[in-house]
Amino acid sequence: MSGAALTRGLVRALLIVALLFAAIAVRVVAGAKAELEVAEKHEQAGDADAAVVHYRRAARWYAPLSPYHVQALAALGRIGAAAEQSGDVERALAAFRAVRSAVLATRSLYVPEQERLAAADERIAALMAGLPPSQMDAGKSREQLEREHLALLQLDPDPKLGWTLLLLLGFAGWVAGAFAFSVRAIDGEDRFVRAEVIRWGSLIAVGFALFVLGMAMA
Repeated sequence: MSGAALTRGLVRALLIVALLFAAIAVRVVAGAKAELEVAEKHEQAGDADAAVVHYRRAARWYAPLSPYHVQALAALGRIGAAAEQSGDVERALAAFRAVRSAVLATRSLYVPEQERLAAADERIAALMAGLPPSQMDAGKSREQLEREHLALLQLDPDPKLGWTLLLLLGFAGWVAGAFAFSVRAIDGEDRFVRAEVIRWGSLIAVGFALFVLGMAMA
């Protein structure tokens, strides 16, 4: 295959990938907006519990620069604070835990909205410390219980960077190998070129193996 044809194929592949990512971004933003609107309707109707559920779903539809997940997290924090102030510990915990679960569900190479996550962890720990202690925790002060709960919540939630990079490397090798196989391993008469099949087929296999290993370990 000529260099010009290879370049055209590469450009075409990049355009397809760009369109795919654009479609995913649109779906994520639209999903966040839709869930946010449902949550706001429930909150206006006085059904805070249902609102928490939908705000959490909106917050999980995370896309960089999207305003909707931020609005959802802010609403959850507001509901949690109001419930805590009124003494509704169960609802407050549900709201702050929704913040925590939504933020952690969107982590990748980094954890977005870390300040909101830290604030939610602190409120969860304080609320948990105020509940009747278990037999194992009998005799501990509220301050000690709060520290212990917070320490458990702050255990490293991040994916392991090394395995994540391996995952991405494997994915890149897998995709690149598949593309190269399609343009190099088949000649103009639709016959396999043995050397190219071995070369690019091996890259596909290794890339896929690294991708699966990274997914399992990250």
